[in-house]
Amino acid sequence: MSAPEPCLVFDGSARAGVRVGVLSGGRWVGQGLSPDGALEGLFGCVEAALAESKLKLGDIRSFALCVGPGSVLGIRIAALTVRSWSALEPRPIFVWESLAGIARSALVAGEKGPFLVAVESRLKRWHALEVSADGSLGTPFEAEAAQLNTAGCRVLASSEAAPSVLTSHVAVSHPWSSLPVFFAQSGFLREEPRPDALNVANDFATWSGERHR
Repeated sequence: MSAPEPCLVFDGSARAGVRVGVLSGGRWVGQGLSPDGALEGLFGCVEAALAESKLKLGDIRSFALCVGPGSVLGIRIAALTVRSWSALEPRPIFVWESLAGIARSALVAGEKGPFLVAVESRLKRWHALEVSADGSLGTPFEAEAAQLNTAGCRVLASSEAAPSVLTSHVAVSHPWSSLPVFFAQSGFLREEPRPDALNVANDFATWSGERHR
């Protein structure tokens, strides 16, 4: 399944930083990047991506966003944005998962399984996914860094925090640049009219709401 182009693409799943791009003709024609979270940086990135592509929001034919696992707040801000715009002018919404993106990017770069891919969770935990020897992807799970360190295989991550806590860490680049290729591949995108954040945690901490004000 491929997203009709031009497609406005969002990734607010990182603990810090947000990315927005316009995909057309199988390549990025406009991008907006911010070191801030989605709460502060999302709409500025949208404006930058549309300006670079010389398009307006009304020219966009579909939306795509990363549903995580990752920053629940960032993902939900992006999800509510595309759901609102799609309600005003119906356009299909597609989603992909962050760990699958890292795994596919690593495999394309020549990494051989088995290995783990990981992204930061909360409370110093990590979301992870196992890639088997034949390249098939497992089910996302949440774990302490110590659990990943005793898993007996490499842990691939693009997070700046990974080297200090993951003893078998292998640095990999963010898969953003490879997304145009992955979007054209079967099984990477799925259509989801009401996307929400994917969270594989089994327990949740009490929150004060300060960040949401």
